[in-house]
Amino acid sequence: MTKQDIINFKKWFSDFCLSYHVDNIEDQRNITLKEKHTKQVCANMVEIAQAHLGSDNEVLLAEAIALFHDTGRFPQYAKYKTFKDAVSINHGLLGAETLLSQQILTNLPAQEQHLILQCVKYHNAYKIPHSQTDETVIFLKMIRDADKLDIWEVFIELFSLPPQERASAATLGFLDTAGYSDRLIKCIYDNTMGNLKDVKSLNDYKILLLSWIFDINYEKSFSLIGGRDYIARFSEFLPQNDEIRQITAELATYVSKMAGA
Repeated sequence: MTKQDIINFKKWFSDFCLSYHVDNIEDQRNITLKEKHTKQVCANMVEIAQAHLGSDNEVLLAEAIALFHDTGRFPQYAKYKTFKDAVSINHGLLGAETLLSQQILTNLPAQEQHLILQCVKYHNAYKIPHSQTDETVIFLKMIRDADKLDIWEVFIELFSLPPQERASAATLGFLDTAGYSDRLIKCIYDNTMGNLKDVKSLNDYKILLLSWIFDINYEKSFSLIGGRDYIARFSEFLPQNDEIRQITAELATYVSKMAGA
């Protein structure tokens, strides 16, 4: 892959996003959210790749994966008006199908095409499939890290806004009710990632997002999490009680340890 390939891909992606722009304010807010998210995931991905990969070509591949990772979100929202895969379509699979149908990768070597498509297809899987090659797993772990880092930033910004100004599809339709699930709190104490099927409320969803810490893979990712103070900033939007303070402390300690601090 060359720098010119990345330039071409960014031009295509910009035009692709523009084709989904609409006059409806709420719908456009959701589309804009994913455009901005993609840009920030690309920046995260380059930082992580530069810290852990050995060549310029690998870094360019990593950036291309980040650029394309949420391609499926745009046709998903246009058709279903939701970002919830369970009630619409798997946006990772749709993204890979879109890239194939648009033939955007055809100038790349077959191995690079396959790598990008696999990473787009499985970046949102609960777990990385065992069938993936060692090389693909390296890049899949990176895009999953880069994606999560910006999702935390997206939600910190989102929850800082009045509800009527938020991108409505981002919270997947979960209601902002009191309390939260003990099952998801237990995931934090067990150092495991929660499952979306256990989420019943917006507070549950917030705790689920915090549990993603245990699916982070690279030391650079943990360093960025700590430097951006994601744990403390995100936890401000949960009930302020001793239990939440305790899990926040547990997560902060874990991040510090994994970042090599």
